[in-house]
Amino acid sequence: MATLQKIRDKGTLLVIVIGVALLAFVLGDLFTSGTTLFGKARDKAFVVNGEVISTQQYADKITEFEEFQKMISGQSSLDENTSSQIREAVYQQMVRERLLGDQTKKLGLTVTKAELNDMVHGENISPVLQQLPFFLDPQTGIFSRRALIEFINTINMPSPSPQEQALVNQYKSLWLFIEDMVRTQRLEEKYISLLSNAVIVNDLEAKTSFDLSQQNADIAYVMQSYFTIPDSAVTVTDKEIQDYYNAHKASFRLEAPLVKISYFSKEITPSSEDFAEVEAESKKAFTELQNATSPMSVVADYSDTPYRDVFVSEFMLTPSQVEFVRSAAINEIAGPKREGNAYQIIKLIDKTVAPDSVRLRMMAIPDASMVGQDSVVTNFVDSIYGLLQGGRSFAEVANSLNPNSNGGEVGWAREIDLVQMGSGLVQAAFTSPVGQPVKLTVPGQQLILQVEERTNPVNKYKVAIVNMPVVASEKTSNNIDNELNQFVSTPDVGAKFNELASEKGYMVMPNITVSANEFSLAQIPGSRQIITWAANEKTRGAIKKFDLTNMRVIARMDQVIPAGTTPLSEVSSGIRTQLVNKKKADQIVTDLKAQSLTSLDAYASAMKGAVDTVRFVNFNTRNITGLGFEPVLNAVSAFAPVNQLVGPMKGNMAVYVTQVSNRTQGTESYDAASQKMSMLNNNAYRLQMQSVEVLKEKMGVEDNRYRFF
Repeated sequence: MATLQKIRDKGTLLVIVIGVALLAFVLGDLFTSGTTLFGKARDKAFVVNGEVISTQQYADKITEFEEFQKMISGQSSLDENTSSQIREAVYQQMVRERLLGDQTKKLGLTVTKAELNDMVHGENISPVLQQLPFFLDPQTGIFSRRALIEFINTINMPSPSPQEQALVNQYKSLWLFIEDMVRTQRLEEKYISLLSNAVIVNDLEAKTSFDLSQQNADIAYVMQSYFTIPDSAVTVTDKEIQDYYNAHKASFRLEAPLVKISYFSKEITPSSEDFAEVEAESKKAFTELQNATSPMSVVADYSDTPYRDVFVSEFMLTPSQVEFVRSAAINEIAGPKREGNAYQIIKLIDKTVAPDSVRLRMMAIPDASMVGQDSVVTNFVDSIYGLLQGGRSFAEVANSLNPNSNGGEVGWAREIDLVQMGSGLVQAAFTSPVGQPVKLTVPGQQLILQVEERTNPVNKYKVAIVNMPVVASEKTSNNIDNELNQFVSTPDVGAKFNELASEKGYMVMPNITVSANEFSLAQIPGSRQIITWAANEKTRGAIKKFDLTNMRVIARMDQVIPAGTTPLSEVSSGIRTQLVNKKKADQIVTDLKAQSLTSLDAYASAMKGAVDTVRFVNFNTRNITGLGFEPVLNAVSAFAPVNQLVGPMKGNMAVYVTQVSNRTQGTESYDAASQKMSMLNNNAYRLQMQSVEVLKEKMGVEDNRYRFF
């Protein structure tokens, strides 16, 4: 009882203690468990119509695309440029999927299982499948239904072995990816079809468009470019710029922030000490190569390229190497000689006169020891060889063994192309009689080859080349890094960046503007990290050193312009140019009209130009030869009376005075259905491009990738 009373007496204190403990528990969970809630709130690679796509979702989809790209290209790795393009393509697709997915759901548009099955197995195969390389016939480059069926059969392989299971799993994963592409493409096709069919093309519109396309004009013209008048000749006020900006704000929308960066770069190049060290080493290599009975081990020890025991033609040698081998005696050696950033030694091993290349056909059969059927394989090879000896066509026999072998055609090959399969193959290819089959054993395979033809004999040389590149040593790199680290740590380096860099002899690229999602800074490999840093840097004028491959970059963040509407300060220069050109055009037109000129020659004199002509221009011509996009001339081609002066008129780049000298009518027959279909297809293309942009604006897309990637 006494204990219970004590609890009652201190009840208020106990409640406070428990409350504090609970609060500490909750806050502890918030701040210690990977900052779960705050992390989720920040982890937004991008947001589409309120749906958050996390960095993990985005990264997973990028990985899928990269694996897909590797499979269709046969590459084991992707270069930086390809990876950057994939990241952007993934973003665009994920945004489109969500924007269109929302709309198609509201409209009740779906892709059923039966429809999907028809696009895979039916008569109307999906365009996606028809374009993928592994569903194409290697001989014709055309879609092969058989290749598609074989791929699907692999996925559905019953009871695969452990080795086969890995391939089946890989194909299944790939197929799910392809199937998703097919479904998305079909759904988008339905949506665009619905939009485009909502815009009809009537009979009058179709006939008018056709008639205008058939009406070609030859136009004589005189032009006066806006550049012929100095900008100082017209005045554009700040208010005019502001008014234009206010009226066109929608065209100045930014999806991602703009970043302004000043920077200079320093290449990591070898020092004189590095060259001296490699030169000394090359002298050792020279002595060893001079005394060696076989050059292979010396080349392997010193050179960055291996020794190839083959003859090569002069076409495969550098000019200085050709000069040496033409006059050198066997076993003569030259060097070490500096060639660019390398030291080179060359030794002539042998010379001959022989064909540079041969055209081969070949059949390969797994060696008997590989399959454990010695007598069976040997008899099989002998029987094939007997058929060839008996007069059967090599191509016919090769195709009977493998219909996709193209008759065993290997194509043209040089010695260096064949040496990896052994010197015996090289010997047979370059010495066997043309048209006579030859049996040959190479590691793991038995071959039957036949030489179809050879090139004419040329001078060929067997050479040992020791190529020793000079690279920057660790000491050289450290010296450069120390120099740049001292620069970065200089007091007030941010404020005095340009002048301090100039004092040190560095050339600064000032105030470069890039999108926060740009792949690279000024096409410098690996420089995406600089943009990411600057876009996320809070302190204006901050300096950072970046260690790139063979290069160091010192960058200063000058300014970050947030996504949204671009500030007037960033676009005023472009607006001013447009308004200046408009006023120049008004001035030129006014001056010309005041002169009451009556001929093109008179206008040419007044405009300080010459009469020129363009031919075959019609109302639909998008790009006029030598002038570009000038809609006023399209209108002249269609509607101006023949041999009558038209102008002066304002164009995009100049003021024009024109005269149609001839107008011809096309001979095509009008087909209303075909014309309407063509116009509907053009509408569909425009709507496809424009609809996504409209949906982005209406539904909202927030791109935060620059914060993470």
